[in-house]
Amino acid sequence: SSPFSARSLSTPILSILRAMGLRPGVAAAVLAWLVGAVAVEEDLVNIYFGAGCFWHVQHEFIKAEQNFLKREGEELTAITGYAGGSKLNSKGMACYNDYTGLGHTEVVEVVIPRSAVSDFAAVFWKLFVGKDRVDTMDRGPAYRAALGLPGGISSPLFALIKAAQEGNVAQPFTMTAGAGDDPDTLGQALVWVYDTTAFPFHQAELYHQFHDDFLPGGDYPNSYNVDIRQQVLAACLRAKATGCMSDEGAPCTPDNDFRSLGGSGMGAMDGGVTTTTVKASNAASLATRTSFPFASCILSWCLIAKWAF
Repeated sequence: SSPFSARSLSTPILSILRAMGLRPGVAAAVLAWLVGAVAVEEDLVNIYFGAGCFWHVQHEFIKAEQNFLKREGEELTAITGYAGGSKLNSKGMACYNDYTGLGHTEVVEVVIPRSAVSDFAAVFWKLFVGKDRVDTMDRGPAYRAALGLPGGISSPLFALIKAAQEGNVAQPFTMTAGAGDDPDTLGQALVWVYDTTAFPFHQAELYHQFHDDFLPGGDYPNSYNVDIRQQVLAACLRAKATGCMSDEGAPCTPDNDFRSLGGSGMGAMDGGVTTTTVKASNAASLATRTSFPFASCILSWCLIAKWAF
């Protein structure tokens, strides 16, 4: 399911189908096929951003999705998580109680069109005041400034994100390839850049999604941490129970989500540090999509349906 909800496209497409003379039942069938089989033509990309506590960062990127992409409810993709470490726990995860020891930092991942990368990068750079992130209370490697994108500093998107500093930061930031388990960046105009193939995103527990923040203004309205939270979690698309201890009994937990990993006793899943290198898989990724000529698809199926019926 695309983060660009089919609902936002259904009404105009259905109007076109009916205007072409298709009977209502046929038009509905064609629309259902289009919605189920066609991704938005523009490529989407998964990028994660880190700048201190992820509660505040998530709120800022949810607002960005609403403002720039006009997304709402289950269309929203900004999710908190952990990344940038070289290790996972014994169950192949990172959890709140062990991510620091595993070398990870708090981040927020979004799934956005490539054409919107500069806009979202500007939001990221506005999370800094002088050399420091807005959140200076949280200190240590677990809160370092981080950016994760496919290819890391070799990505064609890297130059766009770097250029977005102009007009949004007090001084240029150095953007250095992260090696994993990197130190804090507080007091330095520095951002660690990670290749998401080597350092993938690991979703945080549901407790940490759409949470109030401790910074000024962080007592967010119910429309954010109640309404949007319920809509996103109910969809079971971008955020599911992780299998970490605090997610036991949480919604979106069919057997293949976490219980098959260790039965009902979730406590053992959070410990046991291993030296397993973080693998380049993100099963929840929404970025792997096939671009499809949308207009051609509509036209072709309309003609077929009109001829057939």
